[in-house]
Amino acid sequence: MDLKDIQKNYSSLLEETNSLIRQHLLSLAPQSEKLRATLEASRGKQLRPLFTYSLFKGFRVPTDDAPRLAAVFESIHIASLLHDDVIDKCHLRRNMPTMNGIYGDAVAILLGDLVFVAIYRLAASLKQIWLIEEVNKTVHRLIEGELLQQQQRFNEETKENQYQDIIARKTAALLELCSYASARFAGRSEQDANLIKRFAHHFGIIFQIVDDWADFCRSDKKDHKNRGVDIANGFLTLPWLILLEKCSPKEKVHLHKIITEKQPAGLNHREILMLSEKYELSQLVEQRINDHSIQCREALQQVSDFDSSEMLVYLEFINREFNNISDKK
Repeated sequence: MDLKDIQKNYSSLLEETNSLIRQHLLSLAPQSEKLRATLEASRGKQLRPLFTYSLFKGFRVPTDDAPRLAAVFESIHIASLLHDDVIDKCHLRRNMPTMNGIYGDAVAILLGDLVFVAIYRLAASLKQIWLIEEVNKTVHRLIEGELLQQQQRFNEETKENQYQDIIARKTAALLELCSYASARFAGRSEQDANLIKRFAHHFGIIFQIVDDWADFCRSDKKDHKNRGVDIANGFLTLPWLILLEKCSPKEKVHLHKIITEKQPAGLNHREILMLSEKYELSQLVEQRINDHSIQCREALQQVSDFDSSEMLVYLEFINREFNNISDKK
């Protein structure tokens, strides 16, 4: 079984979730129809809904609430991407123009705000006050993560633990919400819900490291999104932080020059490629991923009466993504 098998198995649930999102996105604003059409034409992997369905299945409970719950999570993801694309000056996502690329920043921000309103309508329809509170906490953490990242822009003294703190908020927080809330809806204990949340935390960190690694390795390419833009925007991701920590004072001068040029950069730059090979950067990034993978597996092993097979497929998928990027860099 791989990710495509899981997507196929849950195709009817995914359609139900996407239908709910479509219904709640429609508004009198003419631009909302373009957003809806773009989402329909460029669906991503939709890991957050898939997490929800797999957890309901793993806990062996009916999936009645799963599509609507998954719509809450996916809508948070959509809203955050609309705002992130403005912040990151990203005009291409999943091979489609972004809303800010089509309409400009102001309209893209307002569309993101519309989606955030839809999130609360969806969450309220599930009639669980604690879910609203968890959604509030998660959105708060997402915004905190973005503000922390903005504070660290072009800061070459950023430490790896600060980077992890940022991505724990920006990426892992939403996966934690998916997992924790799904376990609660499945009637599981607080202990089991927190163990699943722990899995999601470490999975989310791996997910973001792999995405940052793709930006670094494919910095001269456009695959499904603009690449090499992390450093152009001043975001010192894990590859850059490791190089800054490992390199000599003389090498650091060269790195500083590349960083302050504010241009897309990564392995396409000869100096960066040489330093990456010298310090075996790929192996060091892989080591971090392996550490979090161990934490993921340990958390799953402690959940009582749970079929973790599909969650392990997601973990294997993201590790394979890293290997594919590294092999083709």
